[in-house]
Amino acid sequence: MENIKKIDYYGYDVISKEKILAYVEAAVTSLKEVKIEVEVSTFLKQVYDNSSVCDLLIYLSRLPVFETDFAHALSHDLELLAILKKLKYFTNLPLGQSLLLIQQVALKNGQLLENFNEAFLNIIKHQAEISLLKFKDYVAANRGELTCAERYLENNAALESIDPHAVYPTSIYRHSNGLTLASADSQTIEAVMSTTLTTTIKITRGVLDYSNNLLASVYQPLGRCVAVVDDKVFVHYGDKLKNYFNHFGIKLVSLVHGGNEIDKDIKHVEEILIELKRHNVARNEPVLIMGGGVIADIGGFATALY
Repeated sequence: MENIKKIDYYGYDVISKEKILAYVEAAVTSLKEVKIEVEVSTFLKQVYDNSSVCDLLIYLSRLPVFETDFAHALSHDLELLAILKKLKYFTNLPLGQSLLLIQQVALKNGQLLENFNEAFLNIIKHQAEISLLKFKDYVAANRGELTCAERYLENNAALESIDPHAVYPTSIYRHSNGLTLASADSQTIEAVMSTTLTTTIKITRGVLDYSNNLLASVYQPLGRCVAVVDDKVFVHYGDKLKNYFNHFGIKLVSLVHGGNEIDKDIKHVEEILIELKRHNVARNEPVLIMGGGVIADIGGFATALY
């Protein structure tokens, strides 16, 4: 029989609903027992150097959150499901975003963490460079001060073979998988590849009302919102859009484009791509698209290419 070489891309842990919820409860309970300090370095250490939080983050990073079994395990709580799917990628997320997700986990578990929101907003509003710092860079810079640093770093190294996408994601909403088989001399190669997408859909009214923080909760940790907006929509809602993000202290970058059927061409897609590049939009940064079908099509195509 010919000697066949097989390349295994992933080595996930087994999904267990009981284990997921136990890790979540342990992390939230542990944080609840801590008197959160507003001072930035102390606050970050209290959260990320907490052994139960570390346990949860590392465990999530090794789970196949794009599998239907993961969705079924948390089908009783769709909000928690959406949060944990994103928190899996904590190592490559900005600190502001991962802190928000951890706070949301606590709230979903019925716990309001004392001073957490005040400390979180202090970083978002007054320490933008820290809020935008990726978790893996924070750990590397504070390796000597964090008890859990070596565990995080060892996990990053392990993830390169367990799930490389968790360390180097181009998008936390898209995941690729596959199987590669090769003959002993590598002259014949057979491969099977697949891509899985995940999404969260929210239906709401008054999305630009100050009482509705749906958009604010997405963009506040990033410090800005890059929005591709239909030119006619911008005429009627441009000021309201600006005022909404100003209210939450979020910078708005508006990229206004025509949304007529005649505008649906590669030229307009290219224009959006150039603007995204000009504003240094990160590849995993969510872009707000505001308008109808045409602007959704060209904006969506541009962001997918980007």
